[in-house]
Amino acid sequence: MNTSLFKHKKSILFLIGMLCTFTFLNVQAQNKSERLKTEITQALNDWNTHAKNGDLEKFMALYDNSDNIMLVGSDSGEIFKGKVEIRQWLTALLKHAGFSWEMNRIDIDGYKKTAWVFIDGYMIVKWDTGQSRKGPYRFTGIMVKKKGVWKWRLFDGSIPKGE
Repeated sequence: MNTSLFKHKKSILFLIGMLCTFTFLNVQAQNKSERLKTEITQALNDWNTHAKNGDLEKFMALYDNSDNIMLVGSDSGEIFKGKVEIRQWLTALLKHAGFSWEMNRIDIDGYKKTAWVFIDGYMIVKWDTGQSRKGPYRFTGIMVKKKGVWKWRLFDGSIPKGE
């Protein structure tokens, strides 16, 4: 009877150990996920602030240096590849308008140093004439972490159909 009781206690201790291990791993995964969401949300807020203030240099600093980065706007022909093309387009745009986003829904997921985002909300455009327009806008993107900073690899904006 003593060996049976010993085996039973050993099984229970093993199960408790496994439960503790799984709980620890789950908490670690949740912490990483929350940290990722916090970091990306901060990067999005910085990006939005730089756009709103028309700070081209700080705005462009949040794009990766790869020649393969892309910005796809919501208007016909707005497809720009590489920092040179993106900078040229933004320079022309910022001469006549400022823009920012009201980000009502933010979905973020990622793996290691790559993350993808989906934002649903509104784009606010303020022209140099003083007029402004707020309209529904969505964007998705892929971001990569380089030297501790999240940077855009792909931005794809769209105006929801029927809105």
